[in-house]
Amino acid sequence: MNDLSKTAARRHLGLSGSPNFRDAGGYACEGGTMAWGRVFRSGHLADLSDSDRERLAELQLRLIFDLRREDERQMEPSWLPDGVVVVGADITPGSHGSAIYADSTSLGGAEAMFQFMCDINREFVESQTDTYRDIFAQLLASDAERMLFHCSAGKDRTGFAVAVLQMALGVAPQDIDADYLLSRNYYLPAEQLPRVRKKYPVDHLSDAQLLPMMQAERDYLHSAIEAMDRLYGDRNSYLRDGLGLGEQERRELRRRFMLRE
Repeated sequence: MNDLSKTAARRHLGLSGSPNFRDAGGYACEGGTMAWGRVFRSGHLADLSDSDRERLAELQLRLIFDLRREDERQMEPSWLPDGVVVVGADITPGSHGSAIYADSTSLGGAEAMFQFMCDINREFVESQTDTYRDIFAQLLASDAERMLFHCSAGKDRTGFAVAVLQMALGVAPQDIDADYLLSRNYYLPAEQLPRVRKKYPVDHLSDAQLLPMMQAERDYLHSAIEAMDRLYGDRNSYLRDGLGLGEQERRELRRRFMLRE
């Protein structure tokens, strides 16, 4: 097994009931490396097997941010290990439901869905910054050093949250993109389409129309980054002025989530 394969094996936890559950650590950042075993990301936690639950308990998580809406949490309630604090954050755009019920999806097929996914990623900055700001405020107010971001699929709302944390830690833009796109390896549309069709009334949409909603695309994340640049000037200004992550807050995040050289 080469180094790349070893890293991939270490990153992906292999939970059968939450296939996109993975470790977000291991990336080089300013003055060190993002620590393994401290920041995790995933989709929902409703279908965990017994062995999945044992593995999750072994992670000794102290804080979980559930970025789903309340109706999603009720539809697919999480299994949670003992001793973990759960914060429900209610990020409104970015769910499958928001894409499925958008009028735009009935107008132009797959291209309309692709553009809508770009739009909802822009909304993470345009209309959800206050919620993400509160997420990071609660993270900093806690003493948690092992935490999880999750939503339903673990790629959009979660992908943005993890990308922002990695920006604050000084992870290189190309590595942030690469981590975001790893959802392609684990959240597989062919496996997830039956679940989505069972969960939502989508008979009016073909598989081809649904496919962009199921994918992780660089353009989705970069639509959010473009909104940062447009509204705040650049990423660092968004971190500071939008999310309240100034130098003091970023030092604390580095203390918790990175290993110094």
